[in-house]
Amino acid sequence: MTSAAMALGVPSRDAVTQMAVTLADEQYGIRACEIGRDVPPETDAVRIGTLHGFKGLEFQRVFLAGVSEGLMPHQRIESCRHDQAERYRQEEKRSRSLLFVAATRARDELVITWSGQASRFLPDPAVRSAGHATGLLADDGPPSGSAAA
Repeated sequence: MTSAAMALGVPSRDAVTQMAVTLADEQYGIRACEIGRDVPPETDAVRIGTLHGFKGLEFQRVFLAGVSEGLMPHQRIESCRHDQAERYRQEEKRSRSLLFVAATRARDELVITWSGQASRFLPDPAVRSAGHATGLLADDGPPSGSAAA
């Protein structure tokens, strides 16, 4: 199993590119590389990939972004909910499994973010007790003890 310090999982290939560009912007200056590319394990960079790319890997910290209803599972499966019920169940199960695999790649810390409504795959108690971004910016810093930028 490959181990690295930090990884960011996003719901689509387009989001991988977008996040890499955003992190590299001079405002942030964070080195990022795509999971699955030929990058030496000792390279000091945040690994970014779709949830598919996380299988078989391990990271000290995993951030899963965009775990929102409509993205996880993707809204396109709704079109087969009634007239292709079996396909709908398979696609929903596949999405749930992808999220589970990505979440279990975190060795020490897992952070999940969403916009709007959280994915139906996240447990209700976790969603209800989730911290909001403003709470993470309090004087005592983030709950993980990580240094705030």
